[in-house]
Amino acid sequence: MRRIAITVLITALTCLGQEPAPPAGAAAGPAAAAPAAGRGGAPARPSNEQLGLDIDRFIGYPSAKTAHLSHGTLLTHSILRNGDPYKPGPQGNVLEYRKELVTATLLPGGETPLSTLPDAFFFYVKSGEGRLDDGKKSWDLREGVAILAPPNVAHRFLNTSRDKELSMIMLQFTGAPEAKNELIVRDVPKLPWCEENAHWNNASRCVFSAADGLLQGERIYLVMLRPWAVSQPHSHVPGTEEIWTKVTPGNAVMLLGSELRDMPENTAYLVPPTGTLDHSNLNLSKDKTEWWIYIARGPAPAPGAAPGGRGGRGGGGRGNANPNLSRDTTSATIAGKPLK
Repeated sequence: MRRIAITVLITALTCLGQEPAPPAGAAAGPAAAAPAAGRGGAPARPSNEQLGLDIDRFIGYPSAKTAHLSHGTLLTHSILRNGDPYKPGPQGNVLEYRKELVTATLLPGGETPLSTLPDAFFFYVKSGEGRLDDGKKSWDLREGVAILAPPNVAHRFLNTSRDKELSMIMLQFTGAPEAKNELIVRDVPKLPWCEENAHWNNASRCVFSAADGLLQGERIYLVMLRPWAVSQPHSHVPGTEEIWTKVTPGNAVMLLGSELRDMPENTAYLVPPTGTLDHSNLNLSKDKTEWWIYIARGPAPAPGAAPGGRGGRGGGGRGNANPNLSRDTTSATIAGKPLK
Protein backbone atom coordinates (compact mmCIF):
# COMPACT_ATOMS: atom_id res chain seq x y z
CA MET A 1 0.00 0.00 0.00
CA ARG A 2 2.88 2.40 0.72
CA ARG A 3 4.30 1.93 -2.76
CA ILE A 4 0.93 2.39 -4.41
CA ALA A 5 0.26 5.60 -2.50
CA ILE A 6 3.64 7.10 -3.32
CA THR A 7 3.34 6.08 -6.97
CA VAL A 8 0.01 7.87 -7.25
CA LEU A 9 1.50 10.97 -5.59
CA ILE A 10 4.53 11.07 -7.89
CA THR A 11 2.41 10.51 -10.98
CA ALA A 12 0.34 13.54 -10.04
CA LEU A 13 3.39 15.66 -9.26
CA THR A 14 5.22 14.89 -12.48
CA CYS A 15 2.31 16.32 -14.44
CA LEU A 16 3.10 19.69 -12.85
CA GLY A 17 6.84 19.77 -13.63
CA GLN A 18 8.36 22.30 -15.97
CA GLU A 19 10.83 20.87 -18.47
CA PRO A 20 13.85 22.84 -19.73
CA ALA A 21 14.34 22.98 -23.47
CA PRO A 22 17.22 20.87 -24.85
CA PRO A 23 20.33 22.90 -25.71
CA ALA A 24 20.76 23.98 -29.31
CA GLY A 25 22.38 21.28 -31.40
CA ALA A 26 21.88 18.54 -28.80
CA ALA A 27 21.14 15.04 -29.96
CA ALA A 28 17.46 14.22 -29.87
CA GLY A 29 16.10 11.50 -27.62
CA PRO A 30 13.44 8.96 -28.58
CA ALA A 31 10.50 10.51 -30.37
CA ALA A 32 7.46 11.08 -28.20
CA ALA A 33 3.83 11.53 -29.01
CA ALA A 34 2.52 15.04 -28.48
CA PRO A 35 1.60 15.28 -24.78
CA ALA A 36 -2.01 15.70 -23.92
CA ALA A 37 -3.10 18.56 -21.68
CA GLY A 38 -3.21 17.72 -18.00
CA ARG A 39 -5.25 19.26 -15.23
CA GLY A 40 -5.00 23.01 -15.02
CA GLY A 41 -3.66 23.17 -18.57
CA ALA A 42 -0.21 21.74 -17.69
CA PRO A 43 1.09 19.25 -20.29
CA ALA A 44 0.87 15.62 -19.19
CA ARG A 45 4.04 13.51 -19.31
CA PRO A 46 3.98 10.72 -21.92
CA SER A 47 4.41 7.19 -20.60
CA ASN A 48 7.55 5.15 -21.20
CA GLU A 49 5.60 3.12 -23.73
CA GLN A 50 4.63 6.29 -25.62
CA LEU A 51 8.27 7.38 -25.57
CA GLY A 52 9.34 3.99 -26.90
CA LEU A 53 11.86 3.79 -24.05
CA ASP A 54 13.05 0.60 -22.35
CA ILE A 55 14.19 1.89 -18.95
CA ASP A 56 15.76 -1.45 -17.98
CA ARG A 57 18.54 -0.75 -20.48
CA PHE A 58 19.63 2.14 -18.24
CA ILE A 59 19.82 0.04 -15.03
CA GLY A 60 22.75 -2.13 -13.95
CA TYR A 61 22.75 -5.00 -11.44
CA PRO A 62 26.34 -6.24 -10.82
CA SER A 63 25.27 -9.48 -9.14
CA ALA A 64 24.26 -10.84 -12.54
CA LYS A 65 27.60 -10.09 -14.25
CA THR A 66 30.65 -12.27 -14.85
CA ALA A 67 33.73 -11.43 -12.76
CA HIS A 68 36.70 -9.79 -14.50
CA LEU A 69 40.06 -8.45 -13.32
CA SER A 70 41.32 -4.88 -13.02
CA HIS A 71 44.59 -3.58 -11.58
CA GLY A 72 45.92 -7.13 -11.71
CA THR A 73 43.98 -8.61 -8.79
CA LEU A 74 40.79 -6.55 -8.28
CA LEU A 75 37.72 -8.69 -8.99
CA THR A 76 35.16 -6.55 -10.79
CA HIS A 77 31.49 -6.95 -11.66
CA SER A 78 30.24 -4.48 -14.24
CA ILE A 79 27.27 -2.24 -13.41
CA LEU A 80 27.14 0.24 -16.32
CA ARG A 81 29.39 0.60 -19.37
CA ASN A 82 30.20 3.00 -22.20
CA GLY A 83 27.66 3.12 -25.01
CA ASP A 84 25.11 5.29 -26.80
CA PRO A 85 22.24 6.35 -24.52
CA TYR A 86 20.28 7.78 -27.47
CA LYS A 87 19.91 4.56 -29.48
CA PRO A 88 18.77 1.01 -28.65
CA GLY A 89 21.61 -1.22 -27.57
CA PRO A 90 22.82 -3.77 -25.01
CA GLN A 91 21.55 -3.52 -21.45
CA GLY A 92 23.81 -1.28 -19.36
CA ASN A 93 25.86 0.10 -22.28
CA VAL A 94 24.63 3.67 -21.82
CA LEU A 95 27.48 5.82 -20.47
CA GLU A 96 28.29 8.68 -22.83
CA TYR A 97 31.41 10.02 -21.09
CA ARG A 98 32.62 7.29 -18.71
CA LYS A 99 34.10 3.92 -19.59
CA GLU A 100 32.74 1.67 -16.86
CA LEU A 101 31.18 1.63 -13.40
CA VAL A 102 31.88 -1.58 -11.44
CA THR A 103 32.08 -3.17 -8.03
CA ALA A 104 35.74 -3.90 -7.19
CA THR A 105 36.76 -6.47 -4.58
CA LEU A 106 40.21 -7.28 -3.20
CA LEU A 107 40.25 -10.63 -1.44
CA PRO A 108 41.65 -11.03 2.10
CA GLY A 109 45.42 -10.53 2.17
CA GLY A 110 45.40 -9.52 -1.51
CA GLU A 111 47.55 -6.81 -3.09
CA THR A 112 47.50 -5.17 -6.51
CA PRO A 113 50.69 -4.31 -8.37
CA LEU A 114 51.78 -0.68 -8.37
CA SER A 115 49.74 0.49 -11.40
CA THR A 116 50.28 3.54 -13.61
CA LEU A 117 47.32 3.69 -15.99
CA PRO A 118 46.28 6.15 -18.73
CA ASP A 119 42.71 6.53 -17.42
CA ALA A 120 41.40 8.27 -14.31
CA PHE A 121 39.73 6.24 -11.55
CA PHE A 122 37.36 7.00 -8.70
CA PHE A 123 37.09 4.53 -5.80
CA TYR A 124 34.69 4.50 -2.85
CA VAL A 125 35.37 2.02 -0.04
CA LYS A 126 32.14 0.34 1.04
CA SER A 127 33.52 -2.16 3.55
CA GLY A 128 36.72 -3.73 4.77
CA GLU A 129 40.12 -2.29 5.66
CA GLY A 130 43.32 -1.86 3.75
CA ARG A 131 46.02 0.44 2.53
CA LEU A 132 46.58 2.56 -0.57
CA ASP A 133 50.01 3.77 -1.67
CA ASP A 134 51.68 5.48 -4.61
CA GLY A 135 55.12 4.01 -4.06
CA LYS A 136 56.13 6.91 -1.79
CA LYS A 137 53.18 7.69 0.50
CA SER A 138 50.39 5.56 1.95
CA TRP A 139 46.81 6.03 3.18
CA ASP A 140 44.72 3.80 5.45
CA LEU A 141 41.47 2.59 3.90
CA ARG A 142 38.17 1.93 5.65
CA GLU A 143 34.47 2.35 4.95
CA GLY A 144 33.64 5.85 3.65
CA VAL A 145 37.05 6.68 2.16
CA ALA A 146 36.97 8.06 -1.41
CA ILE A 147 39.92 8.15 -3.80
CA LEU A 148 40.54 10.07 -7.02
CA ALA A 149 43.43 8.59 -9.02
CA PRO A 150 44.27 10.88 -11.98
CA PRO A 151 45.76 9.48 -15.21
CA ASN A 152 49.35 8.21 -15.01
CA VAL A 153 49.48 8.49 -11.21
CA ALA A 154 50.76 5.28 -9.62
CA HIS A 155 48.52 3.53 -7.08
CA ARG A 156 48.42 0.19 -5.30
CA PHE A 157 45.87 -1.45 -2.96
CA LEU A 158 46.52 -3.86 -0.10
CA ASN A 159 43.82 -5.71 1.87
CA THR A 160 45.24 -5.84 5.39
CA SER A 161 42.54 -8.25 6.63
CA ARG A 162 42.99 -12.01 6.61
CA ASP A 163 39.28 -12.82 6.65
CA LYS A 164 37.32 -9.88 5.15
CA GLU A 165 37.11 -8.57 1.62
CA LEU A 166 37.93 -4.97 0.72
CA SER A 167 34.83 -3.89 -1.21
CA MET A 168 34.70 -0.76 -3.38
CA ILE A 169 32.77 1.01 -6.12
CA MET A 170 35.09 1.92 -9.02
CA LEU A 171 34.55 4.33 -11.91
CA GLN A 172 36.92 4.43 -14.90
CA PHE A 173 36.96 7.48 -17.19
CA THR A 174 39.14 9.71 -19.34
CA GLY A 175 40.86 12.33 -17.20
CA ALA A 176 40.41 16.05 -17.73
CA PRO A 177 43.24 18.25 -19.05
CA GLU A 178 43.25 19.93 -15.61
CA ALA A 179 43.76 16.61 -13.76
CA LYS A 180 46.11 16.77 -10.78
CA ASN A 181 49.35 14.82 -10.59
CA GLU A 182 48.70 13.13 -7.25
CA LEU A 183 46.24 10.89 -5.48
CA ILE A 184 43.44 12.70 -3.62
CA VAL A 185 42.02 10.76 -0.65
CA ARG A 186 39.02 11.93 1.42
CA ASP A 187 37.26 10.68 4.54
CA VAL A 188 33.71 11.31 3.31
CA PRO A 189 31.96 11.30 6.74
CA LYS A 190 34.19 14.24 7.72
CA LEU A 191 33.08 16.36 4.76
CA PRO A 192 30.66 19.19 5.57
CA TRP A 193 27.18 19.14 4.10
CA CYS A 194 27.22 21.09 0.83
CA GLU A 195 23.51 20.80 -0.03
CA GLU A 196 20.27 20.54 1.88
CA ASN A 197 16.77 19.93 0.54
CA ALA A 198 18.11 19.48 -2.99
CA HIS A 199 15.18 18.22 -5.07
CA TRP A 200 13.02 18.42 -1.93
CA ASN A 201 14.81 15.99 0.38
CA ASN A 202 18.38 15.20 -0.70
CA ALA A 203 21.31 16.23 1.50
CA SER A 204 24.76 15.97 -0.06
CA ARG A 205 28.45 15.85 0.68
CA CYS A 206 30.51 17.15 -2.24
CA VAL A 207 33.36 14.64 -2.58
CA PHE A 208 35.19 15.63 -5.79
CA SER A 209 34.70 18.52 -8.23
CA ALA A 210 36.52 20.69 -10.77
CA ALA A 211 38.66 22.01 -7.89
CA ASP A 212 40.16 18.49 -7.75
CA GLY A 213 40.95 18.35 -11.45
CA LEU A 214 37.62 17.16 -12.86
CA LEU A 215 36.03 18.95 -15.81
CA GLN A 216 33.99 22.07 -15.13
CA GLY A 217 30.48 20.95 -14.27
CA GLU A 218 31.67 17.42 -13.41
CA ARG A 219 31.10 16.26 -9.83
CA ILE A 220 30.93 13.28 -7.49
CA TYR A 221 28.76 13.51 -4.35
CA LEU A 222 27.49 11.22 -1.64
CA VAL A 223 23.75 11.88 -1.32
CA MET A 224 21.52 11.03 1.65
CA LEU A 225 17.77 10.43 1.65
CA ARG A 226 16.20 10.14 5.09
CA PRO A 227 13.47 7.60 5.98
CA TRP A 228 10.01 7.87 4.40
CA ALA A 229 11.18 10.48 1.89
CA VAL A 230 11.22 11.00 -1.86
CA SER A 231 13.32 13.20 -4.15
CA GLN A 232 11.58 15.54 -6.55
CA PRO A 233 10.94 13.96 -9.98
CA HIS A 234 12.72 15.84 -12.76
CA SER A 235 14.35 15.10 -16.11
CA HIS A 236 17.67 15.90 -17.83
CA VAL A 237 18.38 17.14 -21.34
CA PRO A 238 20.59 15.42 -23.93
CA GLY A 239 24.29 15.75 -23.17
CA THR A 240 23.73 15.27 -19.43
CA GLU A 241 25.15 12.17 -17.77
CA GLU A 242 23.81 11.57 -14.24
CA ILE A 243 24.45 8.24 -12.51
CA TRP A 244 22.94 7.11 -9.18
CA THR A 245 24.58 4.14 -7.40
CA LYS A 246 23.02 2.84 -4.18
CA VAL A 247 25.69 2.00 -1.60
CA THR A 248 23.61 1.07 1.46
CA PRO A 249 22.33 -2.50 2.08
CA GLY A 250 18.71 -3.38 1.53
CA ASN A 251 16.28 -2.10 -1.05
CA ALA A 252 15.06 1.31 -2.16
CA VAL A 253 12.84 2.18 -5.13
CA MET A 254 13.65 4.16 -8.28
CA LEU A 255 11.16 5.98 -10.46
CA LEU A 256 12.08 6.21 -14.15
CA GLY A 257 9.31 7.84 -16.12
CA SER A 258 6.07 5.94 -15.67
CA GLU A 259 7.64 2.84 -14.09
CA LEU A 260 9.10 1.79 -10.73
CA ARG A 261 11.98 -0.58 -10.13
CA ASP A 262 13.57 -2.05 -7.01
CA MET A 263 17.03 -0.68 -6.21
CA PRO A 264 19.11 -3.05 -4.07
CA GLU A 265 22.66 -2.36 -2.90
CA ASN A 266 25.22 -1.70 -5.69
CA THR A 267 22.49 -1.14 -8.30
CA ALA A 268 22.96 1.94 -10.48
CA TYR A 269 21.01 3.73 -13.15
CA LEU A 270 21.75 6.40 -15.71
CA VAL A 271 19.01 9.01 -15.98
CA PRO A 272 17.87 8.65 -19.62
CA PRO A 273 18.94 11.98 -21.19
CA THR A 274 15.77 12.53 -23.19
CA GLY A 275 14.58 15.80 -21.65
CA THR A 276 11.18 14.14 -21.19
CA LEU A 277 11.61 11.31 -18.66
CA ASP A 278 11.48 12.11 -14.95
CA HIS A 279 13.49 10.22 -12.35
CA SER A 280 13.31 10.06 -8.56
CA ASN A 281 14.63 8.00 -5.63
CA LEU A 282 12.22 6.74 -2.96
CA ASN A 283 13.11 5.62 0.56
CA LEU A 284 10.08 3.65 1.72
CA SER A 285 11.64 2.69 5.04
CA LYS A 286 10.46 4.52 8.16
CA ASP A 287 13.66 3.92 10.13
CA LYS A 288 16.58 3.58 7.69
CA THR A 289 18.62 6.26 5.91
CA GLU A 290 19.70 5.48 2.34
CA TRP A 291 22.85 6.71 0.56
CA TRP A 292 23.78 7.02 -3.11
CA ILE A 293 26.96 7.91 -4.99
CA TYR A 294 25.94 10.66 -7.41
CA ILE A 295 28.16 11.11 -10.49
CA ALA A 296 27.24 13.86 -12.92
CA ARG A 297 28.46 15.78 -15.94
CA GLY A 298 26.41 18.36 -17.79
CA PRO A 299 26.29 19.32 -21.46
CA ALA A 300 29.22 21.34 -22.77
CA PRO A 301 28.39 25.05 -22.23
CA ALA A 302 27.98 27.40 -25.16
CA PRO A 303 31.04 29.57 -25.89
CA GLY A 304 31.29 32.29 -23.25
CA ALA A 305 28.62 30.71 -21.02
CA ALA A 306 29.16 29.52 -17.47
CA PRO A 307 29.26 25.72 -17.00
CA GLY A 308 25.99 24.12 -15.99
CA GLY A 309 25.53 22.98 -12.42
CA ARG A 310 23.15 21.08 -10.23
CA GLY A 311 20.39 23.05 -8.62
CA GLY A 312 19.05 22.67 -5.14
CA ARG A 313 21.84 23.59 -2.78
CA GLY A 314 19.74 26.27 -1.09
CA GLY A 315 18.02 26.39 2.24
CA GLY A 316 14.75 24.69 1.36
CA GLY A 317 12.58 27.74 1.89
CA ARG A 318 14.67 29.11 4.76
CA GLY A 319 15.19 32.40 2.95
CA ASN A 320 18.91 33.19 3.09
CA ALA A 321 21.40 30.46 2.25
CA ASN A 322 22.19 28.20 5.19
CA PRO A 323 25.61 29.24 6.61
CA ASN A 324 26.18 25.64 7.76
CA LEU A 325 26.61 24.49 4.16
CA SER A 326 30.16 24.38 2.80
CA ARG A 327 32.19 22.92 -0.06
CA ASP A 328 35.46 23.18 1.84
CA THR A 329 37.11 19.75 1.71
CA THR A 330 40.19 20.61 3.79
CA SER A 331 39.23 18.82 7.01
CA ALA A 332 38.28 15.62 5.15
CA THR A 333 41.36 15.41 2.90
CA ILE A 334 43.72 12.75 4.21
CA ALA A 335 47.44 13.44 3.95
CA GLY A 336 49.62 10.54 2.91
CA LYS A 337 52.17 9.07 5.32
CA PRO A 338 55.72 8.17 4.24
CA LEU A 339 55.66 4.61 2.94
CA LYS A 340 57.72 2.28 5.12
